Amino acid sequence: MPAESEKPDKPVIIITDDRRGTRHMIRNILAPDGYHLLEAENGREALDLYNSSQPDLVLLDIMMPVMDGLEACTRLKQLPGGNHVPVLMFTGYDEGNEVEKAFEAGASDFINKPVNGEELRHRVNRLLYLRKLEVQRQAAEVKLQSSYTTIQSLSRKVLNAYEEERVRLARELHDEVGMALTTLKLNLQLLNRDLSDKGFAHEERLKSSIAYINNLISAIRNKAVFLRPPSLDELGLVAVVDNMVNELSRHTGMGTALQTNGQYEKLPVEIETALYRCIQEALTNVARHASATNVSVKLDCNRQDVLVKVTDDGIGFDPRGDSDTVKHLGLQGMKERVALLSGDIAINSSPGKGTEIIITIPLDGYGDGKR
Repeated sequence: MPAESEKPDKPVIIITDDRRGTRHMIRNILAPDGYHLLEAENGREALDLYNSSQPDLVLLDIMMPVMDGLEACTRLKQLPGGNHVPVLMFTGYDEGNEVEKAFEAGASDFINKPVNGEELRHRVNRLLYLRKLEVQRQAAEVKLQSSYTTIQSLSRKVLNAYEEERVRLARELHDEVGMALTTLKLNLQLLNRDLSDKGFAHEERLKSSIAYINNLISAIRNKAVFLRPPSLDELGLVAVVDNMVNELSRHTGMGTALQTNGQYEKLPVEIETALYRCIQEALTNVARHASATNVSVKLDCNRQDVLVKVTDDGIGFDPRGDSDTVKHLGLQGMKERVALLSGDIAINSSPGKGTEIIITIPLDGYGDGKR
């Protein structure tokens, strides 16, 4: 098929009829409108012309030798782009249900012989207008898809930059601030010992300050782990999730269970991070809002996709009826993370029946071990 730039500027119409006189009559009717007109004697020639000329409209007589119009229309609709090219069929054969057969074959319109010039011009103009709208729609669709792809790519970059910043903050909190507080703590311990040896009565105040610094160091380490647990890079997703589940049980007394299947060592870091954040958010919601006694986490990874299911037996909620945006901001963040990775998320819940969150992210396009 020729390149788009090789196609004439004016609409291309193929006139197909086994009678030369009919073709010339139609040509004379349409020629004043400035169309680029091509002629074919049968359906097979019309298909050959279609492949070489990229027509905007095909006129087909039903009754022709070699290949009739019905078969030609059916085959044309199966060719690349053929489904979007309008076909106007005509016949002088009065018997049978030709109109119904024409539309079943994929025709866009039908006209009877003998052809009325004004009616033919009207039908042709209408079909070409619809064709123009279809071409514009396709172009807009391509542009929209391109824009969506660009937005999705930029959103991923923003999300990755956000994660990198969290890693940097976590490192600074743990290394710089943590080390500074540890040094201050050691200095206070030395000062406490020196003052005690010299009989100064500041021991209780210094002990209180040291205990306060200990608590501050612990809080900073917890915040750093929340931002980005070192074990996610060192031990992987399963170990971190196992630790999250155990911590939830230890702090809340909730019954917890973790089930894993598959290999996670080569999971792309982009997906690994998104799953970690989603599971973290889901378990945080369970602890804060669910009033649950049991929660389970299931991880299932294969070559096609990775699945996460978080289920609790808490009070549940109505995902469609609850309009508390602040309350469900975390769920919205989960949806956005999953969408950026072309995944799916289902939130199944109802009042009094607990909540189930199912996340599926495809691995196609990442390749084995691409991190």
